[in-house]
Amino acid sequence: MPQTPGATGDQQRHYYFTDGKTESPYRIYVPKSYDGKTKLPLILALHGAGANQNYFFKASYGMPDLMEKYGFIFVEPFGYHEFGGYGAGTLPKVTVQLDPGMAPNPVGARRPQWTPEEAARVNELSEEDVMNVLAIVEKEYAVDTSRVYLMGHSMGGMGTWYLGQKYADKWAALGIMSGGFGYIDYPLQRLKGIPLIVSDGLKDTALHGPAAQAEYARFKAAGLDITFEEIPDATHMSSIPPMFPQVIEFFATHHR
Repeated sequence: MPQTPGATGDQQRHYYFTDGKTESPYRIYVPKSYDGKTKLPLILALHGAGANQNYFFKASYGMPDLMEKYGFIFVEPFGYHEFGGYGAGTLPKVTVQLDPGMAPNPVGARRPQWTPEEAARVNELSEEDVMNVLAIVEKEYAVDTSRVYLMGHSMGGMGTWYLGQKYADKWAALGIMSGGFGYIDYPLQRLKGIPLIVSDGLKDTALHGPAAQAEYARFKAAGLDITFEEIPDATHMSSIPPMFPQVIEFFATHHR
């Protein structure tokens, strides 16, 4: 695929991922007003399980118009594997029981049956791919490194919890959609001072309802700057269209 350095608009990109021994894709949108000199804020977005770097580029999410409006560069890595996990896949979580009659997420049936060692290696490479792509974009474009944001949905939300705390000094804010809560021994204090917007749908298969409210209260009690949005009648996927613009607007009002 052609790759024009410094190009604007919607672009499919790729680079050779040495440790992964593969050509790894990513997708980027750069506002058409970009002049190569003025530093722009950047959003790094993580897709859900079983998907790829095109996840947030659906027309119904309105991504291009929002990037043009607020002047963000938007980049979505593949993360090495569609179930890569971004490093978060091996973290221990509290087991949550589904509500009666609620079907599990069908994507889970396609998840590979890795050994613990294989899963750990895929998660390691997934995390590395994400951080590689961020470094590539920051090198190619004029990025305001004080305004770099991380967001994700589902598995990408879990990855946002994980990478958010691991690289806490990089992010101006975090956005987690349907990424659950409930990590065992999660280092809450590493997120002190980082604004978060967290959401789920009341008909979601991820953590929601009273369990999510309890986790939200725990985060608030720990002194975190967290905004929680629960979307009535929304499922795991239908919560994205109403929530995506809110996350972008939230980022636009927060600086590091």
